[in-house]
Amino acid sequence: MMKRIFHPSILSVAMIAIAVDLAFSSALTKPIAKKEYRNVGYVFHKNCDINTLDVTKITHLNYSFGLIYNREYEALGNETNPDVIVPHDFDDSLLHTIYLSDKVESDLSRIYILKEKNPVLKILLSVGGWGCRGFSDAAASNDARKAFAQSCRKIIDRFGLDGIDLDWEYPVIGGWGSIKSRPEDKQNLTLLLKEVRKTIGNDKLLTIAGSPSVSFSNGEWIEFQNVIDLLDYINIMTYDFGNGTCYFDSALYPSKTWKTKSDHDDYNIDMAVKLYLKNGCPAEKINVGISFGASIPKVVVSNNKLWKAISKKLNTVGFFTSKDPLIKKVKDLLEDKNGFHKEWDEQAKTMYISTDLLNVRQFVMSYIEPQGLSERTKYIKDNNLGGIMFWEFGADYDNSLVSQIARELDINRLGEKP
Repeated sequence: MMKRIFHPSILSVAMIAIAVDLAFSSALTKPIAKKEYRNVGYVFHKNCDINTLDVTKITHLNYSFGLIYNREYEALGNETNPDVIVPHDFDDSLLHTIYLSDKVESDLSRIYILKEKNPVLKILLSVGGWGCRGFSDAAASNDARKAFAQSCRKIIDRFGLDGIDLDWEYPVIGGWGSIKSRPEDKQNLTLLLKEVRKTIGNDKLLTIAGSPSVSFSNGEWIEFQNVIDLLDYINIMTYDFGNGTCYFDSALYPSKTWKTKSDHDDYNIDMAVKLYLKNGCPAEKINVGISFGASIPKVVVSNNKLWKAISKKLNTVGFFTSKDPLIKKVKDLLEDKNGFHKEWDEQAKTMYISTDLLNVRQFVMSYIEPQGLSERTKYIKDNNLGGIMFWEFGADYDNSLVSQIARELDINRLGEKP
């Protein structure tokens, strides 16, 4: 009987083939980790009740705002926005450190209530906000940067926070003259973030609220590429676009029906995100900002004849007199009621309100609602972005928008079951 002889090399090849086949089969059967998105909710202290806040549908909470002890009032005169005022008679040793109002301090001392509702929730103090003074001086020198960074560390330790969010609107431009600024802000912001990162450590979150402006991500206002590596993620404020000749507060894409008169005003979410990606920000670090509000654009308000006609109709139905959140007013008073029309812009992927005045259909305001929100969560998934940031909790009067985000992005595994 003839023996079958297996050459060693043939046996080795066979064994390798079997091993590769087993590894491939294992890879096919091994479950792929599901992407976890962020849902970052801002809470404004005036609209916040720690005891009733539902945080089960978010991943991160940005409590706003901490302010900065500063002397800017001496140069800029009296402050008209009470939300950004700090005491003028403070001890000089507090200069460039974080100031907490009584309400903010009280709420931060009770954040354990939120952690009990959502043990994995990350809570950050957001420092700044529109009109907040003191950033430029706090970033201008090594001693000032150290003082600010150390105050960040002390507040994190005191209240058991998970990090710090900086909302400087904006370096170099200074809120278009509303706060102190200097050309060196661009480099000084990088130095400030380096100092804060070194002081709070890599185990704590460091984030910023970023502008959608071309000037922000292309390096005119900040050292964009240098800043990215220091941050865990960036919340892009992809709203408040209704300036200049832009109709939509936060269009997803450009509108063909309601075009801007100037290319410089043609802002939308997709444009801002692509700028960030083009200038080196990883998709995972981008949170798309959504405003839970309704905005009447400047192009409408600046048309005196039109604005008088619209404001008269709005006053008639109580839009300005009602104390309800803006999106509730729109739903109750303007969605196909009282001479107003609810319309969908297919290009902008955004709902808006129109009315017939001066013998033509007129744009009144745009706002966020379920259909537009779904388009934005889809955009985030399609582009593999980090998640959503929204301003702010108090405006979501029935918790419906936060709940929708949680379902569609499967936040805290609250997504719709197959």
